[in-house]
Amino acid sequence: MPSASVPPPISVLSAEAKHDPDLWLRVCSWLVVVFSLAQVLVFSFGRDQGIYGVVAEGILRGEVPYRDLWDFKPPGIFFVYASSFALFGKTMMAPRLVEVVMLFGAVLGLRRLGGVFFQSRTAGIMAGAIFALLHAQLDFWHTGQPESFAGPLTIYAIVLTTHPWSKKHRFFAQLATGILFGLAFLLKPPFGGGAIACAFYLSFQALPPSSKRGSRIFERITPFVTIGFASLVPIIALCLWFWSRGGWPALSWTLFEFAPGYTALSWVNRSAAGMAFHGMNEAFFGLSSLLALGTLAALTIHPRANKERSGFSLLLGILAFQLIGITIQGKFFQYHFGASIPLIALIAGQGYYKLWRRIGLGSFSGSLAFSSLVLLGALMRLPVNDTPGSFWNRSLSRMQYLLSSGNALSRNQLDERLHYVGGYNLDIVRKTAREITHHLQPGDYLYVWGFEPALYSLTKSRPSSRYIYNVPQRAQWQRARARRRLMNDLRAHPPQVVVTQKRDAIHFVTGSRLDSTDSLPDFPELQTWLQTRYKKMKSLDRFSIWLPIASQ
Repeated sequence: MPSASVPPPISVLSAEAKHDPDLWLRVCSWLVVVFSLAQVLVFSFGRDQGIYGVVAEGILRGEVPYRDLWDFKPPGIFFVYASSFALFGKTMMAPRLVEVVMLFGAVLGLRRLGGVFFQSRTAGIMAGAIFALLHAQLDFWHTGQPESFAGPLTIYAIVLTTHPWSKKHRFFAQLATGILFGLAFLLKPPFGGGAIACAFYLSFQALPPSSKRGSRIFERITPFVTIGFASLVPIIALCLWFWSRGGWPALSWTLFEFAPGYTALSWVNRSAAGMAFHGMNEAFFGLSSLLALGTLAALTIHPRANKERSGFSLLLGILAFQLIGITIQGKFFQYHFGASIPLIALIAGQGYYKLWRRIGLGSFSGSLAFSSLVLLGALMRLPVNDTPGSFWNRSLSRMQYLLSSGNALSRNQLDERLHYVGGYNLDIVRKTAREITHHLQPGDYLYVWGFEPALYSLTKSRPSSRYIYNVPQRAQWQRARARRRLMNDLRAHPPQVVVTQKRDAIHFVTGSRLDSTDSLPDFPELQTWLQTRYKKMKSLDRFSIWLPIASQ
């Protein structure tokens, strides 16, 4: 085979153009994309998604996150869910529809970037297939997260950054790039750092140097000013919204006082260097063997395109900000890498494409070796291994549900079979919600002493407290204020039903190994309030239902 640095003979080029040896790669890649997005479409909610859904419903009722409904994630994700509910109705499928649309846009973006950086859209669509497949393999628990939406926003911004705009349109493209990164910042602040990497790319790679020194300096500075200014627009707009609605003090306490305590849990007896290495290792090699093998191929095989190195530099620059953010969080949950997967997938896609051109092109044995390697990468190490059954068995059940339009397998049966992990079980939550509705009218007050906010949505009830789950009261920091406010909320809005929960201990979130029920004695004011006003009537698995004594 000709060297990557030497153009192949005209006869080879004409034969390739006639037979298009990359066609089957593109066809297979698109099939993987369609299959993967179909899986995401029918994912139900996990615990985090339930939180986002409850806060989003409150936004549509005119309530304010943090002040009226509390969580400690940055605000962007609540507005994504609220927008999806406004567009498609208050269902678990609504945010999944938005997610799938954005993922498909990201796949198209990766396809285009393959042409920009690697002179091959085939490499780009292979990257899109890797990204879509890995996103589906994260399953219901690790998707629908802030990272799930920030990743596509980042890809869109890179597409705008690398397009050869005319001088007339360049300014508006940079404004749009900044706005996209500003929106990504609202999902999680480190995602906004990509704006700096894109500005550097435009300043030193994409913009041609001017013949005059003064003009050259202006060209270098302009991307930083334009993108930086535009990125502030959505951030300032949202801050003003919170300020005008009286939600700024609650947002400030949550994000600048409570959240740092949560982050500090991960740094006990751990070094920054060790954490940073662990984050990089997980991103490139620990998360998926498909990413690991593709990345190794990309870095070890000689570049095939002039812009490959500059493309890798831009991707790695954006990844640096993301990985710094992941390291600071210190939890290294799989979904924390969700926004990084499409960037690494683009590197891996080029690696596999270079490998295909080296060993797979023109011979049956080479094609077989290449296919075997890709298949091995797809099967060896998957991002998630704690969900029921294998990814492929779960996918079979979901395709059965989709292809039969829910006739062969109902949605409840699908949830019972697939949507549980650790201490969370959606089927049990649904059954508990049905029992609660026997004692509630829509709009009545409910309080859940536990970590299961989906009960509010499923019962169509109103939370008695802004604290839709009890992590702030169980945490080892800032809990005095949270407990005081909880008791004030419960006295102001006495619930018609109280639910207490067991088996929801999450040491790396609360700093305690006690579950909600076992931690009640440590909160004597709440325990006394509950036992003197309510009586436990029924228990379902991990949930206990309490009704007012006066109503019995």
